[in-house]
Amino acid sequence: MSNPEFAKCACRHCGGHIEFATAAAGQTVPCPHCDQPTLLAVTVARGGAGLSRRKWVAIGAALFLGAVPALLLVLQKPNRNGSSLPIPAPTASSAPASTPAVVPPAPVAGPPPPQPEKVTNDFAIMPFKLEKTPGSSLVYIIGTVRNTSDRQRFGIKVEFGLFDTNDSAIGSATDYQSVLDPHAEWRFKALAMASKTASARFRSIAEDQ
Repeated sequence: MSNPEFAKCACRHCGGHIEFATAAAGQTVPCPHCDQPTLLAVTVARGGAGLSRRKWVAIGAALFLGAVPALLLVLQKPNRNGSSLPIPAPTASSAPASTPAVVPPAPVAGPPPPQPEKVTNDFAIMPFKLEKTPGSSLVYIIGTVRNTSDRQRFGIKVEFGLFDTNDSAIGSATDYQSVLDPHAEWRFKALAMASKTASARFRSIAEDQ
């Protein structure tokens, strides 16, 4: 015999059975099975046991699975013209999209590394270059000399060898500075007189004796 102070009901979400005190009827509490809020209601027994939600879901799934073969038979059944109904092909949206190939970016060539300065006779010769005067055939060797000593230097002469495109020596170029203070810099500009000058190489730097 059941205890009259307790009743049972089914969760409206998962169909799980809940036993509760009859005094709590009408309250909404979390279901102990699915933790969803459900109303505690005293149900009156009827002639047949009701189907739970899970049973209805199982019945619906069985009916759906049973209808799939019948639908395929209908699609493949010959029509009045004797041909079978075509089964629609998957649309482009349902096909997996191909992933485009990722091409790595080409490496960007950076600036050439700076040339090391050359130190001789307490003078530092920094990287130099050939520079052509716009609108003329004059070519200069341009660079910088730094006095690395702690004294003044007098009558400084810098000299470069000149070479053509075949790397053959074709002459020389010089520039002159009368005074250079300690640790000061001199921006020289030596004129290359040979018209076929393609490159230049440092030869020497010294003071007048």
